Amino acid sequence: MIKRNIPLSYLLAFSKTTWFWLGIWIFYYLNFTNYAGVGIIETVMILSFTLSEIPTGALADLLGKKRALILAFFLEAVGSLIMAMAVNFQFLLVSVCIMCIGGALYSGTIDALVYDSLKEEGKEDIYDKKISHINTISLIVPALCGIIGGYMYKIHPTLPFYANTLGYLFGFAVSFFIVEPHIDTEKFSFTSFVKQSRQGLKELFKTGRVKNQTLLLLSIGFFMVISGEMLESFLAYDFGFDEIKLSYLTSTIFIVSALASLLTPVLRKTLRGNLFTIIFGLLIALTLLVSPLLGLITGGLTLTLRASLGGIFANHTSTAINNTTQSKYRATTLSTFNMLKNIPYVLTAYLIGSMTDAFSPRVISFYLGIVMLILIGLQFLPKKISGDYDKLTNNR
Repeated sequence: MIKRNIPLSYLLAFSKTTWFWLGIWIFYYLNFTNYAGVGIIETVMILSFTLSEIPTGALADLLGKKRALILAFFLEAVGSLIMAMAVNFQFLLVSVCIMCIGGALYSGTIDALVYDSLKEEGKEDIYDKKISHINTISLIVPALCGIIGGYMYKIHPTLPFYANTLGYLFGFAVSFFIVEPHIDTEKFSFTSFVKQSRQGLKELFKTGRVKNQTLLLLSIGFFMVISGEMLESFLAYDFGFDEIKLSYLTSTIFIVSALASLLTPVLRKTLRGNLFTIIFGLLIALTLLVSPLLGLITGGLTLTLRASLGGIFANHTSTAINNTTQSKYRATTLSTFNMLKNIPYVLTAYLIGSMTDAFSPRVISFYLGIVMLILIGLQFLPKKISGDYDKLTNNR
């Protein structure tokens, strides 16, 4: 019975990413506010998601992955419905808060469900393949939905959000067929909840090697959140993409990223451990640094490249953390990592939105690339660089 969790997880990934609003969300928001208001919504969104990460991860571990996913899709559907029915700025804020809580429940739970389901069968060694397939689905589906949603928006601005609500309701129904893995499950209590939340943080820094891995992943993850959540849309607009072009560009980005995501297992065998993280971090930083030099076509290509690198990096991050985390703390640890990764965006989303009005997003992108390089470089200060960086951290 546990075997069916993997195909069901594919369906859940499909449901979670029926983002028909993908190419038009910025235009929908601007019906109710301005760019400063968008910055406020983004701040509220990431703050809600971040504050929800640890408690929802702990609940997923303690109450069970199945119940967590049922609740996640229910909240997502309610939030999406409110978004579709929005009549003012306040509706957008409420909608975003509800969907972020649901998204936080889903984020660490789905990875933990897949890993524990495979581990129960003794097949955890193929986790990177399965998570790559899930992430590929999570990229292809919104790519197709984004194109369809663009035409829906032409008919009526709310249609993409109603369609997304139906997608979440499908995921809500599918979640009831999940079989709860029995590996390292614990009964819920307030004491165990507090202990679970604390342990998620400890798992990320429990040894010198794991601490180095976590800090390096965070050094890059910070910027992937800032870039993916807001900066990409601002850059695309600055490069000269209009509503229609942006819808097609976004869909293209997701399709290319989906194909690139499939390369994760091969790349992880070639570039092991922290060496993988460093090389991909440097490449991502480079795509940010060249932004001031780009036009419509080159800008679109760079946005596509960065998203593809980010998709592979996300797969690598999930696998790396899972490989160093106990099963009973897995969802909590993944959620804790996501929370830490989101903190800089919570603190800077409004600032970035405001600075976009005062400066070019290309300039902001350039300086983010500089800071990213500095943070990656700081990882080398206590060490002599020779050979595989991961071997160095293992010897500490």
